[in-house]
Amino acid sequence: MNHIYTGLDIGNDQIKIVVAEALNQEFHVLASTAIKSAGIKKNTIYDHKKLKEQLHKAFAKTEEKLGMKIREVILCVPANTASMTMETGLVNIRSGTVRGSDIMEVLKDAAYGTYENTRELVTCLPISFTVDEEASVADPKDESGEKLFVKAVVATSPKNEIYPYIDLVRSLGVNITDIVYNTQADYYCATTKELDRKMGCIINIGGDMTTIAIFNKGIMIKNSFLPVGSSSVDKDIAYIYKLDLKTARTLKETFALSVGRYADVNDTKEVTTQEGKKVMIHQPEISEVIESRLKEILKLAKNEINHLTKREISYIIVVGGISELAGFNYIVDDILSHNASCLNMQELGARHNKFTSALGSCKYFHRKCMLVGKDISMFQEEEQESFLAPKKKNNVNDTMINKFFYNFFDTN
Repeated sequence: MNHIYTGLDIGNDQIKIVVAEALNQEFHVLASTAIKSAGIKKNTIYDHKKLKEQLHKAFAKTEEKLGMKIREVILCVPANTASMTMETGLVNIRSGTVRGSDIMEVLKDAAYGTYENTRELVTCLPISFTVDEEASVADPKDESGEKLFVKAVVATSPKNEIYPYIDLVRSLGVNITDIVYNTQADYYCATTKELDRKMGCIINIGGDMTTIAIFNKGIMIKNSFLPVGSSSVDKDIAYIYKLDLKTARTLKETFALSVGRYADVNDTKEVTTQEGKKVMIHQPEISEVIESRLKEILKLAKNEINHLTKREISYIIVVGGISELAGFNYIVDDILSHNASCLNMQELGARHNKFTSALGSCKYFHRKCMLVGKDISMFQEEEQESFLAPKKKNNVNDTMINKFFYNFFDTN
């Protein structure tokens, strides 16, 4: 079976959709879409109709690229008031050999009765498994024994925080196969075997919120957020130069740098203010405006890290669309530390840090499926076969990646 998944990230600034195929431990992006959000601010939906319209457009655009209908997704949800607790589970191994069904049962046992009725289970991530008191393992499948024990982190959120997202997606006739926190999904975009053994932090600078999450061996254990993000930069530019927000954002994305000292003193841009006046903007000046705000955000994030944990942090990874600005890595190195860096998305078709949560949700779900021995694809076999059927002349391989080559450089 071809493992094809759709990740959906409904952000405050943009809605992002990524469809990816897992093949031989690698992920191939088949389609990616990002369009402007509406009716949502600081992770709160205030205009359901407007956001639904934009979400419908995002699905339609992605389906046009794919040539297939999106019927189900992995939904990224905010972790504003997420609660993480360490729990344990114990079950009898039914057949004497651990199967995927046993792993599912022991995780259910770990989560059972650990949260109030007003909260919803989002993730139950295993730390380690033990079979009959033998040495702990990460994956117990095919181990022989009578008892299966697990240590896991159970993460929950208030229902009234995540149900509006779930109801919105379902109102479009799209099923939700799984949900995951944005920040946890970000980790799966950055993860390596080395990071899976360490304690660190991921900072996601979103549209109007910045999230900070602490990870221990790949599992989010604490998180916080700041009520500032990339839109604060847009507002600074708009205020200083008396511009509308759309023009300010365009200047940020196409003209300015994130560090003033690396800007070109001879590079200028003429714009029209809201008062109808023509003004000349110099690249070093606007870059210094951006640099000032970004430094403030990262300093606040650094303080949050110190509040969240006193333990040594081995890595800090910064994600979010604004981290793509030229020179941003210099600010990260200056404000945070030598072990801090910006994520550099390498997946062809989604080479932009705004897609980390959407693509990461696909990687999270695939790892989860492999753990419990499930073969799942979010597209019907008949549709897949029509796209995967080799043509006699071309001898195409068995991945859908060739079919969608023309979409690889379209990340909008």
